[in-house]
Amino acid sequence: MSEDQARDRTDGALERAGLADMRPTYRRLLVTLKQTDSAAFDEASRRYREDLEPAIAAGEVDPISAWLEYGIWLAGRFAEGRPLAIDSSGRAQPFDPASAPGDGVMIVHVPEDDRAPATLLAMPSAPTAPQRETADLLVG
Repeated sequence: MSEDQARDRTDGALERAGLADMRPTYRRLLVTLKQTDSAAFDEASRRYREDLEPAIAAGEVDPISAWLEYGIWLAGRFAEGRPLAIDSSGRAQPFDPASAPGDGVMIVHVPEDDRAPATLLAMPSAPTAPQRETADLLVG
């Protein structure tokens, strides 16, 4: 039951915020993590089962904020870095986890090592051309 509740709460929150579903991206990260670092994969699975899903299902947290926190943690398993918020004009600024996600903002984890690709954490349902170009440039 809690899996269904978490999914429904997340789906509703994504729609209200005007964000595309980030869960498929996070699943791909998990598949890669499973292949490259089994201990980190085990920790990611534990965090999902014990922390993320129950908190979302119970309505204890904002689903998007919780997913972004999880995504930032996941991206950090691949490369140290920081999340940036990309506005509709393509301008970047540090992402503030306390701010309300959505409002047409794209969130990207940018590694400190500029040779490593960035990880797209959240994308508006209807990204602007500058956001799409930024994603293409940073994420690849």
